[in-house]
Amino acid sequence: MKNFLIAFSVFTCWCVVGLYFLNTTGASNRKSLFKAASVSVESNINATKRINTLELTDTLFKESEDASKKRGIYQDSSFAETGNYDALINNIQERLERNQRAIEEDEERLRLAKLNKKSKASKTPRPEADLTFRPSFKLARLVHDQKAAEFLAQVERQLKINPLTQIEIIGHTDHIGDDRDNYKIALEQAQKIRQFIIKSFNLPENQVIATSKGEADPLYPREMEDKIELNNRYELIFK
Repeated sequence: MKNFLIAFSVFTCWCVVGLYFLNTTGASNRKSLFKAASVSVESNINATKRINTLELTDTLFKESEDASKKRGIYQDSSFAETGNYDALINNIQERLERNQRAIEEDEERLRLAKLNKKSKASKTPRPEADLTFRPSFKLARLVHDQKAAEFLAQVERQLKINPLTQIEIIGHTDHIGDDRDNYKIALEQAQKIRQFIIKSFNLPENQVIATSKGEADPLYPREMEDKIELNNRYELIFK
């Protein structure tokens, strides 16, 4: 009986030692496993972030490249890398020409906008013409044709009503050409019509005056291409 108790005590001690050892080892293994799992999850998160960053960078680069192509801007380095400097020079020249054309178009739009603003801002309404004349000119001279004869007949009727009436001749042109040249041409031709009237009716010089508005006061807008020719005219106002 005594030997049995001794053997049982030894067995119990070994069981306690074994359980303690197993418990300590298991806790350590669980900590290691948890740490390894945490490291794995963190690595996966970092890898996902790197992939997303690369995808976003690639997307932004492609969008920037597409936007550059839409604007007509190309990378000069591609020409330089191949050593094809002739193509590079031609490409730059083409871009400069496109930019120059765009500048010229903007300048024309700006000029027209200023003319329209000036015309609309004028507080003095355009007087209604008593007579409109569209003469023919040949070699810078007024052609004395049927239109000119009918024009003189109309002027004569007005002079019979009032022989002392003041006559103002206003020259107008269409928008084609330079606005300063158009103003000058309209004035010169209005002066020729003035001399034509003065000589035809033997009027005093100060009874007939000639002025010009050039292209600033059209009857029809430039969008009406079939009628812009009618903007070339000479209006007479009898005062």
